[in-house]
Amino acid sequence: MAKIITFGCKVNQYESQLIKENIEKDENFKSNDIVILNSCCVTEKAEKEVEKKIRELLNQRKKIYLTGCIAEKNGKFKEIGNIKIVEKSFFFKYKDKIEYFNRHTRAFVKIEDGCENFCTYCIIPFIRGRVKSRSEKEIIEEIKQLVENGYKEIVLTGVNLGCYGKDTGESLISLIEKIQEIEEIKRIRLSSIEVYYINEPFINSLKNIKKFCPHFHMPLQSGSDKILSLMGRRYSFNEYYEKIEKIKEKIEKVTFTTDIMVGFPGEKDDDFEKSCIAIDKIKFLKVHIFPYSERKITSAVSLPDKVDEKTKKERLKKILKISEISRKKVMEEFIGKRLDVLFEKKIDHFWKGYSENYIPVIVNSERNLKNEIVSVIPQKIYKGFLLSKILNQKRSKV
Repeated sequence: MAKIITFGCKVNQYESQLIKENIEKDENFKSNDIVILNSCCVTEKAEKEVEKKIRELLNQRKKIYLTGCIAEKNGKFKEIGNIKIVEKSFFFKYKDKIEYFNRHTRAFVKIEDGCENFCTYCIIPFIRGRVKSRSEKEIIEEIKQLVENGYKEIVLTGVNLGCYGKDTGESLISLIEKIQEIEEIKRIRLSSIEVYYINEPFINSLKNIKKFCPHFHMPLQSGSDKILSLMGRRYSFNEYYEKIEKIKEKIEKVTFTTDIMVGFPGEKDDDFEKSCIAIDKIKFLKVHIFPYSERKITSAVSLPDKVDEKTKKERLKKILKISEISRKKVMEEFIGKRLDVLFEKKIDHFWKGYSENYIPVIVNSERNLKNEIVSVIPQKIYKGFLLSKILNQKRSKV
């Protein structure tokens, strides 16, 4: 069977799953010599990783099907030798919905594609195009197929999730409410949502959806209003912070993760310090930190005051330490408090899973906990996890 290698975001992971389920039905992809690369080009680093993998596979004389964002980027690769460049739809001859999610107890479901925000650093709107939402009916049908295969948690994902329904007249809240009606689904999680789409009615609606997981991944990108403006982000740090505080007021046990970029053109020391202060002030559970990567077709390319690579690396190192301190503080807040954990797999003698608010948890148990939602009481931080005991179970020993 052909091998699929996936780079990039949750949307790509979903699309790779759909490719996998299609090629399982296709005799043309039974050979072990075929590799399908679902690529990413959001950063220069991501693109170079794909290029490196292509060279490795060509040396192994593999036949490569290159798809995904790089394949749709103009003029980067040519169809030479064992490389064939195809759109993802090339593989979707048999089915357009997934039935399972390989090696996961949570299933990602893509509900939307495309983005029209055109942040000055981002290549994605040029690659993915305008917002294209799937219908509620199609999404619900797919989730019901996943339910039949035992999935209890659905992660809604998209290129710009908050735009869902912009082109169809449907809405994200309406979709979540319909998913909640599926009895076998116990959890509904959002993968990432921009602050633009979060308002008080939205927060109040989520508060009343019992199956909604109280975790938000809200990209901040910078704590400096000057840099946010240069990025084309259309909000100030205070506006972002106020949304965070409103969510905390309404939704119990809520946690936040984010994206921060360092080294954007024009970022001075005080701009960088504002990002560091923002992390400490908000207390993020996790911060995905990226050095600015120049993408030629974006407008940020023409901005002056480029930040040199040495400074980027120094800032990256410093902010990583701050984000780790923030993560530890958030995890410590939940020691002694009940959490409900969907367990995924066993590592050594520990079962690992994620709480409803996306905290990684481990327990020492002889029970088979795979794909079970179990209530636990965290005891301490241990190797990046909350070491916990199952309610009514004796204290774990480490």
